[in-house]
Amino acid sequence: MTGRTLPAGARIRSLGHAGYEIEHAGVRLLIDPWFHPAFLGAWFPFPDNRPLLDHVAAGSYDLLYLSHAHEDHFDERALALLDRDATTVVVPRFRSKSVVRRLEGLGFRSVVALGHKEVHEAAPGFVLTMLLDTSHKEDSGLIVDLDGFRFLDLNDCNTPLSELPTDVDVLSAQYSGAMWYPNCYAYPDEVQRRKTAEIRGDLYDTLVRKVRLTGASTYLPAAGPPCFLDPELERFNDRSATIFPVWDDLAADFAADCPEVGTVCLEPGDVLTADGVEESADPERGRWRTEPEAYLAAYRARREDEWSAYHEEPFQPVGAAELDAYFAKLTNWNKRFLADYQRDVRLVADGSTWAVRLGRVGGVLEEDPVDAGYTIHVPPRALRAIVEGRIGWEEALLSLRLSLHRDPDVFDLTLMSLLRYGNQPAQTMQMVRERDDAAAGETIERCGYAFQRFCPHAGEDLAHADIEGDVVECPRHHWKWDLKTGECVAGGTVPLRVDPSERVG
Repeated sequence: MTGRTLPAGARIRSLGHAGYEIEHAGVRLLIDPWFHPAFLGAWFPFPDNRPLLDHVAAGSYDLLYLSHAHEDHFDERALALLDRDATTVVVPRFRSKSVVRRLEGLGFRSVVALGHKEVHEAAPGFVLTMLLDTSHKEDSGLIVDLDGFRFLDLNDCNTPLSELPTDVDVLSAQYSGAMWYPNCYAYPDEVQRRKTAEIRGDLYDTLVRKVRLTGASTYLPAAGPPCFLDPELERFNDRSATIFPVWDDLAADFAADCPEVGTVCLEPGDVLTADGVEESADPERGRWRTEPEAYLAAYRARREDEWSAYHEEPFQPVGAAELDAYFAKLTNWNKRFLADYQRDVRLVADGSTWAVRLGRVGGVLEEDPVDAGYTIHVPPRALRAIVEGRIGWEEALLSLRLSLHRDPDVFDLTLMSLLRYGNQPAQTMQMVRERDDAAAGETIERCGYAFQRFCPHAGEDLAHADIEGDVVECPRHHWKWDLKTGECVAGGTVPLRVDPSERVG
């Protein structure tokens, strides 16, 4: 590594995915330990990190940091193995308070919730600073300061680029996809390949921006990709055809674009110290790279009881009355968010088709919607879990067990936000506030144009946006707007507020 080195005796152990164990100044911090299948039994850690579970369960941790509530970061089965009396949990202070309530329900007695840029000093020389995604999304990152050495764990959080620290030594951040678009959509093969390539390019561009803005001298690839052991989902292990590449696919481009940055690829169990990397003694270490097919087949066999549990769990199919009650409740919880919105959605589950009206008057219609726009194919087991509140639409979509079709192929922000965040109305209410702020919020002047500073889609600071000609491109999700009219020309339909006068200056 270049730049400042870890203090003597400090250790950063990779637990796989976005998980770490950090030791310094007599303090032990555990971060996002994930070991068990997530999202309807679909996602598994890759490479397999289960051999480390006993080590974590036997560990005595002073602190536990959980970045957000997604199951690949918030593994309840792993958390239940920890000493919940002796461990202080540091979490982001989200509007919904759901993370705090879940931890209290698991029996953790000491929970410290921090807001954006708030600090928790665990001991002299061991200081934590919380970073939030300051939009409606509930994600977080963490700065761990070890006697001046700064480790930034962004996992898959998108803190606005203007809010990132600029004096980072080691950055751990996502490079692979952690979402369901575009692979959940039933696109023709050629369209799917094009959209997948676009998303992969956008993710890589965002990573490079984060590395450059933070000034990190070392980058740790993390927070993905998962693997899919259920044979029904085998196609999503194709690293070239999905948004789930491995680091080897990006390493050469990254070295060319960030030549001053060292990359350290930690396998589960590897430890970063001031002297370099102590490699795990696991005999399977690195086999996923040298014998990928054999490795995945053996992994699938070891976990068959876990991935097959999804298919074997008894369930009762959801009926029309139950579905009507579910959507009526969802609509009622989000009245202000929906305002005058209305859309018909076709919902298909194992041959049964329902017409669902979303909006001020929600419910299940008897007739099949002619102009549904969106069709959602949901496995009956997944629909049962959603209706019972055991999983949300976001988690069900992340399982990639659902299939979507939209015509026209245009993103509907209100619909998808209702499904993804509607069970936590604190998030949709924040979206209402963001819409109001867009109408009267802060304006920025760039390249002769005056327009709203924060992206109307996800709140990114457009001070870091690219502008080419009359088009501005958000650096977060790469939506584009015409700066002459404010029309969204790529990504969705939400307009950008622009100054209607002539160009500034």
